[in-house]
Amino acid sequence: MANQTNVVFIHGSGQSKLSFNFLEIFLPEHNLLSLEYDVQEDPEVIIKRFKFLIDQHLDDKPFSIISHSYGCILSARLLDIFTNVEHLFALSSPWGGSRTAKWLAMVFRTSKLFATMTPGSEFLTSIAKSKSEIPITNIVTAGTGSGNALAGLGSAPNDGLLTIETQKKVPEGFVNTKQITVDLSHNEVLLSMEIVNIIKERVFHENEN
Repeated sequence: MANQTNVVFIHGSGQSKLSFNFLEIFLPEHNLLSLEYDVQEDPEVIIKRFKFLIDQHLDDKPFSIISHSYGCILSARLLDIFTNVEHLFALSSPWGGSRTAKWLAMVFRTSKLFATMTPGSEFLTSIAKSKSEIPITNIVTAGTGSGNALAGLGSAPNDGLLTIETQKKVPEGFVNTKQITVDLSHNEVLLSMEIVNIIKERVFHENEN
């Protein structure tokens, strides 16, 4: 039990810890802490609660983070707080925000999610300035078809929800990043054996000589 990898999972917006079920089944044995949040919470409030839960459940033990979509942005803030993170595995992350969210924020003015994910928002700007030397795997989902016209605002290649462009805008201060592009949609990435195998290699260090 002591030698198991500690994994913190942070789901994407509109999802829950259940979205990790498929990946969890096929990954090597591990100690899992799934963190939950409401998209209408202030992101800094979410981060404070995450810190409390991680401290409570993992103490100072090293851990890796596997996150999806909006959860990746929240995960990036944790790298500023914890020194015992071993790996950040980011799936379909909107590093540069969402142009769709920008327009929706004008309509739904009380939405914390749309305000946070608007390109150039205070929170995204702070994430873009983050620095970390820990290994980061950034999975870019290129989609399985022509994408979603709304997500791409007409023409930008996307995975059905986020543009490929925003997924590739990893903070420049993340100096130990490996970027991998897969032909999967935004949600298919959570149901893929290809992703399971990449996690096994990158996070669990399987198949290493």
